[in-house]
Amino acid sequence: MNGTRGRAALGLVLLFVFVSMHPIVDATNSRAAVDVTPSTFTTSYASSADATLYDSLSRSTSNPGRPVDLWIIDGMLGVQHTLTVGVENLGTSSASNVAVEIVVLHDEYDGFELFNTTVYVSLVNSQSTQSVSTTWLPTYSGNHTVRVTTNHASDTNPSNDIGYSTITIGFLYERCESSSTWSRTSNWRIDADNRLNGVSSCRIGGTTSTTNYGNMWAERLRSPTLDLSDAHPNPTNGYGLGFFYTGNVAQGDSLQVRVFDGSTAANLLPNAGLSGEVTGQPSSWLIQVSTVDGRGVPWLEIPPSVMGPNSIIEFLFTSDSTGNEIGYWIEDIVMFYDQKASSSEFGLDLQGSPTSTSARGEWSDMGFSVRNTGNISDKFTLEANGLPAEWEYRFTHPSGSGLLSGTEITILPGESRNFRLQTKPPESASTGSIQGNIIVQSVQENTATDSLSFSAGVAPRYESQWSSISPSPKCAPGNVCSHSVVLENTGDGSDTFIISVDGISVPSGWAFGVSSTQESSITLEPSQTEVVDFTIAIPSDALPGETAVVSIVSSSQADSSSEASQQLTIEASMISDIRIVESWDSMETHILPGESIELEWEIHNDAGRLDQIEFNWTLEGAQTWTVSLSGPSTASIAGGSHSSMRVSLHAPNDGHAGDPAPIITPVITSTKSSISFSGESVTGPRIAQVHSLSMDISTDNFVAFLPEQPSPIHFTVTNHGNGVDRVKISVEGLPNGWTTNMLVDGEVSDSTFDVDLAGYEGDVANITMIIIADASMSPGTELWLTFTADSEIQSLTNAPSVIQVGYVDVIKSHYVDEWHHQIENVRLGGMVNSSYSITNTGNVIDQELRTKVSISPIIPGLEMTIFIDGTEFMANQFIPLDISPGSNSTIDVLILIDETVSLGTEVTVTKYVIGGESDSPQQSEEKLIFSITEMRALSLGTPPLNTIEMGPSSRIDLTLEVQGKSTQAEQVSVLILAPSGIDVKCTPQNGAGVPTVTIQQSPDVNDVQQIQCEVITEVDYTEGEIEFTLVASDNEIIGKFTTQVNRPQGESGGFEIAGADPMVIGGSLLIIVLAVVSLLIAFRLRNRISEEDEMEYLDDDVVEDSEYIPEQVLANASTPMVNDTVSEITLIQQWTDENGHSWRTMSDGSTEWWNGSDWSKYS
Repeated sequence: MNGTRGRAALGLVLLFVFVSMHPIVDATNSRAAVDVTPSTFTTSYASSADATLYDSLSRSTSNPGRPVDLWIIDGMLGVQHTLTVGVENLGTSSASNVAVEIVVLHDEYDGFELFNTTVYVSLVNSQSTQSVSTTWLPTYSGNHTVRVTTNHASDTNPSNDIGYSTITIGFLYERCESSSTWSRTSNWRIDADNRLNGVSSCRIGGTTSTTNYGNMWAERLRSPTLDLSDAHPNPTNGYGLGFFYTGNVAQGDSLQVRVFDGSTAANLLPNAGLSGEVTGQPSSWLIQVSTVDGRGVPWLEIPPSVMGPNSIIEFLFTSDSTGNEIGYWIEDIVMFYDQKASSSEFGLDLQGSPTSTSARGEWSDMGFSVRNTGNISDKFTLEANGLPAEWEYRFTHPSGSGLLSGTEITILPGESRNFRLQTKPPESASTGSIQGNIIVQSVQENTATDSLSFSAGVAPRYESQWSSISPSPKCAPGNVCSHSVVLENTGDGSDTFIISVDGISVPSGWAFGVSSTQESSITLEPSQTEVVDFTIAIPSDALPGETAVVSIVSSSQADSSSEASQQLTIEASMISDIRIVESWDSMETHILPGESIELEWEIHNDAGRLDQIEFNWTLEGAQTWTVSLSGPSTASIAGGSHSSMRVSLHAPNDGHAGDPAPIITPVITSTKSSISFSGESVTGPRIAQVHSLSMDISTDNFVAFLPEQPSPIHFTVTNHGNGVDRVKISVEGLPNGWTTNMLVDGEVSDSTFDVDLAGYEGDVANITMIIIADASMSPGTELWLTFTADSEIQSLTNAPSVIQVGYVDVIKSHYVDEWHHQIENVRLGGMVNSSYSITNTGNVIDQELRTKVSISPIIPGLEMTIFIDGTEFMANQFIPLDISPGSNSTIDVLILIDETVSLGTEVTVTKYVIGGESDSPQQSEEKLIFSITEMRALSLGTPPLNTIEMGPSSRIDLTLEVQGKSTQAEQVSVLILAPSGIDVKCTPQNGAGVPTVTIQQSPDVNDVQQIQCEVITEVDYTEGEIEFTLVASDNEIIGKFTTQVNRPQGESGGFEIAGADPMVIGGSLLIIVLAVVSLLIAFRLRNRISEEDEMEYLDDDVVEDSEYIPEQVLANASTPMVNDTVSEITLIQQWTDENGHSWRTMSDGSTEWWNGSDWSKYS
């Protein structure tokens, strides 16, 4: 039985091979001249490596054991392929440079070219064949058609230039090698002992190639999950799976091949599957043959229903409980299916600018085109959207033949087709344009669609209509009268109308026409109206009651067929004479809303005959008042008699204060003559003001008042009156010391404000009363506050009020102000002093209130002291504070900075304050940060002479020296105090004349500066100390130098000097004589000087005159050369204040200041 089954399978294979062998075209007899035709078509893998992988079941094979025509596929998806065409010349002449077009077409689409190329054969001799090849990389699996076309200019038989063949591209090829990605249960193995191709096969069986499988097995060989969702749903030639197998299984055991996608599955083998023995196994291999559409094929058909995004191919082996065999080997599993064209292969493009306009109920017509921009012949449908539901539309061919809705239209790749869209607006459509879209949709691919906007317009109507303002026109004989009629554009487009008059029945001498002031051409927008004036002229001999008939006509200029006319009957009337007289002496100036006032006029007929009249009026101004007749609307008045016209003016119920009544003018019209008479215009009363207010409070809850804290109370005031009211809010029940502030609609206001009248925006005022409780109020105190609103314009009898109940809440709160002194840079050796205050803003003493001040860094040389209200405390610890409500404490912080602290140190002083409830404390902290960036170490240098001896009118130089280190340049000034008669002049000096030097910026090295001073004595000076005080620019005294000035020691005793040499004594006597002579000369010179000049002598004059006196005489003179009563004013002290101004105190008690150019007295 097994052998018979094997032979049957082989027989089917041979049958398949037989029916598959055919040439590309039928052979033909030879012809004359050139007759080229495609004769053969073969395929092969471009790479030998690819051929080794796939040729077992490919058309081109190198396997000598397989029949040449036993194949399933020609090539694999994504694997380069060689296409070879044989070109035969059936003619008698050679053909050179023959063009060969090779096109691969997808079988499931019309005109879908997967490949298109043209190659050339250089020479084909007569009665011979030449081959030409090209390469192709398949991008779609499945069954395809190959079309080969030969072309030669001298071909005498073009009927045989086209040949066809087939080519099948595989999607999957599993060779069961060790690199396989297929999953296997434990008894499926990759077996290298028995194989058809390659190095291994897939085997279900024992652990070795010679051992049998076991009983009750259910073993699976599965492919990876395959995305087959792109399978064409209706394949022409079917989808297939083929494979080689060999081996043997016992009766009751079988191998089934399944394909499933989710819950959808299909068994590809009939009955239970493969069973029995392959004859000649394991070296002989079979392929299963099946029948598809009546043809035998070496593959199993796969139904399209199992082709999905998660498809799996499965080989399922099952064995029962009895018997076993060697099992099966499987190899060369190949699968193909027709892939759908990807969305990128499709493309539809709408082109054109379709726009059209039509009248209502008529078809418009607009053109557009559809172009196939894809690579596939496609079918599409057309649709229009965006039109209102009551509109109609249709698509037509350019010829006018219509397209039914949903019609599928075929279009070739690259082809463009023209169409028309026609729209019909209904009678109710508005003039204008409707924007819509034409939609083209591919039938085969949902994503292939396009839209094109169109505009369908509705043409306007052009119509007009006359309407009368007054009854049929009347005019007294011998008069020219006017008559007006209203013309309206009843169409929906702007139009110009020409006005004309046609006479129908007009007596001789009568005239009716367009008024000379009236334009005969009128342009009107839709629904726009205009009063058209006409002129009536009736001759004086016309009889009252005589008539004429005319027609007034308006002709549209936009539509010549549109014309509107109206017939008028003109009557000759009587001549009326009416007089109107007021019947009142005075009128009320104000009335309340809803009240009325009546006006009466006497109407006199001064004509000589009976007249029929109508009472009417015109109004100017307020239109909310009601005006009505309180008597009859008409009267018949005999000539010389009169009647009365009574009119009631009724003020509106919602009238606003001050609103005026309309200005009313009585108008009497004769119905016999159509002549109207107007009386004098009357100004009526105004509406009186009504005052009415209401209040509403937003909450009924208690309000907790917090001491010194704003507590808002919200309520509204509504003006129900009829005019703007001035409202005053008063508060009752407010304790002494409490204050209020009021906001009206968010804006600060005093106790009064304006509220607009009801009915206008803003008639409700939103009031926020801010209550600020006094801190002295005891917690728990209950208050009842009554807020009353009254009108300041007219006090209300029952002014509205609202009540708010509240109590004084217990509050622990405090306020901490900022550091009082913010310092950024500090000098070594200096100090920082700052402070802050804490105020108890609550209404009880806060037992939790405390403060702490910390300093960072904590290093030697930084010393901080804290004083609270004058008491010293330790730093860096919390200090309890006992502050009464409304009181405050001041915390002073003093920081001393030693010169040992490093320059550049940044110091942070932080104040902490904590208070309030323990579960929700009020905390704050603030840092005071400063840097030690400055240093200054100034000192005195080498001192000047401690003691100097100076005679009268003498000079001597002294040098003062100051030295220092500083981070910035420092100016050092010298203040000098000298005894009377001694003048000290020092350099350099500043602009104020004060001796000053500058210590240059030098933080590391002492900078030494010198001040050169000259000491000058007068003739009569006082011995004593010269005091030099060196002062820095911030008035810090650096130090003092003192120099004692003494006179030289004189000789003592009489003329006899023990041990003296006589020559010495003689010389001394000579000196004495000369001194006496000098004194006599001095007295004589002095007598020559007047007393006034003598009083003006100064020290410098004495010095100058002394040049004529020997120095030795001056040096020993005992009498000064100046008047004792004249003393020099000397400098006592000099300084510079914090504003940079220089000051000095003089010896006469005066104070002087430097004004920039000299010293001025300060009083």
